[in-house]
Amino acid sequence: MDKMIRHGAQRLALRFKRPLLRARDHSGGFTLIEVVVAMGILATGLLAVSAAQLYAMRGGRSGRHMTDAAEVAQSQIEAFQRMDWADAGLGATGGWSASVAPTTNLRVGSVETPGVAVIEQNYLVSWRIVNVSAFLKTIDVRVTWSEPNRPNRSYTITTMRHNDARS
Repeated sequence: MDKMIRHGAQRLALRFKRPLLRARDHSGGFTLIEVVVAMGILATGLLAVSAAQLYAMRGGRSGRHMTDAAEVAQSQIEAFQRMDWADAGLGATGGWSASVAPTTNLRVGSVETPGVAVIEQNYLVSWRIVNVSAFLKTIDVRVTWSEPNRPNRSYTITTMRHNDARS
């Protein structure tokens, strides 16, 4: 009887070990479902990274346009600072002047490609000069441009010009 119980216990132990042994034999790889789920998670992550990259590229382009506009405005302010006090170009405008293309030596607004100049962005400049007193003027320069999905962008810079000869 004791031998029978022992034999039954051994059979029972072997019965439970066999499925474990079989599972170990096939555990060297991944199932198809695991691979598909992992690829889905990877694809979602890559999609998020690519969307962030596109957003960063748009932000970089917008920042570059703002920097170019600031450069054009500063160049125009410096041109006004170099004019004589009595120069007609420094006379009061009575409001904003008509918008004109920037007249600078800078290559603002164009991207240099070997053999071809490609215009990336067009800028328009306008200004307003106000006589605050007989020896003080306020000069505002505004640069405008449009971007895809962001029309009518502008950058304005203000300075004051003092007539040193009258002080």
